[in-house]
Amino acid sequence: MRITQISIDGLFGVFNYAIPFNLEDRITIIHGPNGSGKTALLRLLNGLFNSHTSELRAIPFNWFQVDFDNRSSIKVSKENEGDEQSSLKFIPISINGASKPFILPKLSNKNLEEAFPLGMIEQVIPGLERIGPSTWRLIGSNETLYLEDIFDRYSSLLPSIRLKQEKDPQWLRNLKKDVQVRFIQTQRLLSFSDTSRSRRYDPPLPPAPAVENYSKDLAGQIRLKLTEYAELSQSLDRTFPARLVRENSLDRLADTELRNRFEALEEKRSRLTVAGFLDKENKDDFQVSEQMDDQTKGVFSVYVKDVEQKLGVFDDLLNKVDLLKKVVNQRFRYKQMDISKDAGFVFTTSNGQPLPPSGLSSGEQHELVLLYEMLFKMPAEALILIDEPELSLHVAWQKQFLGDLQQITELSSFDVLLSTHSPQIIHDRWDLTVELKGPIQ
Repeated sequence: MRITQISIDGLFGVFNYAIPFNLEDRITIIHGPNGSGKTALLRLLNGLFNSHTSELRAIPFNWFQVDFDNRSSIKVSKENEGDEQSSLKFIPISINGASKPFILPKLSNKNLEEAFPLGMIEQVIPGLERIGPSTWRLIGSNETLYLEDIFDRYSSLLPSIRLKQEKDPQWLRNLKKDVQVRFIQTQRLLSFSDTSRSRRYDPPLPPAPAVENYSKDLAGQIRLKLTEYAELSQSLDRTFPARLVRENSLDRLADTELRNRFEALEEKRSRLTVAGFLDKENKDDFQVSEQMDDQTKGVFSVYVKDVEQKLGVFDDLLNKVDLLKKVVNQRFRYKQMDISKDAGFVFTTSNGQPLPPSGLSSGEQHELVLLYEMLFKMPAEALILIDEPELSLHVAWQKQFLGDLQQITELSSFDVLLSTHSPQIIHDRWDLTVELKGPIQ
């Protein structure tokens, strides 16, 4: 299910917007001046579909609606109760299985204290000093903050919490499962890993450069594919004699097809070697001969089909790696990127010196992280939210970004909603844009 439009009333008490999505091109760009609500709209979408209700509570609006390509919608409204807090009302419109709206009550100190240990707040939010059971002082300004204030102001730094009464009805759970949304935020050079945390509220691990983590991640993905390749190879090799007897006279390839498919396999093997998946082997210069007898052609037909199946396990990952290397090596000056199944990203300077991924410039790291997240971290048919892709990028790279993005969407089949200040990012594709302008008159 794809999103066709988002609409909002009273964003920050100032703005009303309706933003139709470009379903054919799969890319929609929102642009406008600072303070017009571009990032807030991305945060609201992320909050709605990834159960970050703190985002929905923290951003002021009257109602927010998302329309889908099956003519259904979901509307979220804020039910004010005479103070700064408000309940959230989720209203299904023509959604299968939806019987009635779902209401989340306003927050209170009591249910917030039940949701997570208060002692973790100083660990994840810098500059706070606890001065009471549920009161903190903001160092520098001496401002006193209560728990509700911290939840509203710093919700993006706190873990996504689910209060006891925040149990989604089945129709809402199904909707969130059908519509996958991922958010690439402006802070993307550092990544936070929780793989070694045994409990939800263990102290957070220190951040690490995202390029280093993604380098390890890519190496891990290649090793998984190599394991799959090895297991399939063992299975096919074990059954090869029986299949040879069974298929030799039944499904023999014609001479021209046999030659073409063998040449295609050699080309793919070469791509896999260049991409860093397979080790380089000595080429035996074997050629498919027209003088082969029928029995030999039958054996070779089974062999070719087996190798096609074996190497086929790499297809998706190989296409993504090829595109990543192509874009990076076109953009980065004075350095070359290769891929290793052991190390992931391998960079070499123009004078032959190795360079760790964290040694790249800020702009190069931003470019690499954006490309990697879109190519390797996003599910197909999802909606990808990108906030300010132009950060730290040279003007020439900004102009090339949409072209790169279009290649990625064609390969990975997802929709994109991005916010930008940069006319260079838009370049010559103003047909993809929606301008956010002007407060309510």
